[in-house]
Amino acid sequence: MGLSSSQGRLLMLTSRLSDIELSEVMISQRQNQLAWQSEEVASEYNEAMSNYKLTIKVTDSSSEDGYTKEDLNYSNMTSMGYLVTNAQNQIYLEKDEDGNWIIPKDLNGNDLLSIDESTGKAVVGDNQYDILDGTKYLSNKDTLQTAIMNGVLFLYNTQDMKSGISISNLESNTEMEYVLDTSDDAEAESKYNYETARISRQDNQLDMELQQLETQHEAIMKEYDSVKEVISSNIDRTFKLFSSG
Repeated sequence: MGLSSSQGRLLMLTSRLSDIELSEVMISQRQNQLAWQSEEVASEYNEAMSNYKLTIKVTDSSSEDGYTKEDLNYSNMTSMGYLVTNAQNQIYLEKDEDGNWIIPKDLNGNDLLSIDESTGKAVVGDNQYDILDGTKYLSNKDTLQTAIMNGVLFLYNTQDMKSGISISNLESNTEMEYVLDTSDDAEAESKYNYETARISRQDNQLDMELQQLETQHEAIMKEYDSVKEVISSNIDRTFKLFSSG
C-alpha cells in the first residue's frame, strides 16, 4: 500500500472511530436516562404502596356493627356532623348553581349550621364564622383527604363543639381512622412490573448495541495501528533512500 493510499485509509479509519465513539456516548446517555426512569418508577411504586387514607364510620342500623366504614368524603363527614375549617376557624362550604351557600345536613336531615343574613357568616351554636368557598377542596375526596392529612384543613365536630380536629390528634377520634390505602396496590404493582420490564428490555438492547460497537471499535483500532505502522515504515524507507543518496 502506497503512502498516499495509506494516509487516505488512515483518515477513513479515524472518521469511523469518531462515529463509533460518538454512538457509544449517545448509548451511554440513553442508558443514564433509563436509569433515571427506573428510579422514578421505583419511587412512584413505593409511594403508591405506602400511601394512607382517612376513613369514617357512618351510622348504619342495618349493619351488624351499627356502622359502615367508608373512605372519608365531604358528604359522609357532614352526615356525621363534621364541618371543614382552616386554622383560622373559617368554614368551607359548597355553592349551588345560583351561587348560594349549600347548608350541609346530618343523617337525620338536620342543618349543621345556619347563615346570619345580616353578617353573611355561618352560625354554629352560639358562634359565628366566616365562610370560604371550598369548591376546590370539597368536591373531590382525594383532594379533601390530602389537605386534611397535610394540615391545610381541619375538622369541626358540631355534635360536641370541639374544633380543630386534625391528622395530629386524630387518634382520639373514635369515628375516623388514618389507615394504609391498599386500594391502588394492585394497579401500582402491575404498572411497576410493566415499566421495569420495558426499561430492562431497552437497556438490554442498548447493551447489545454497545457490545457490537465495542467489537467494531476494537477491530478498526487494530487496522488503524496496522496502517499507521505501514505509513511509519514507508516514511522510514523514504528517509533512508534520500539519506543514502
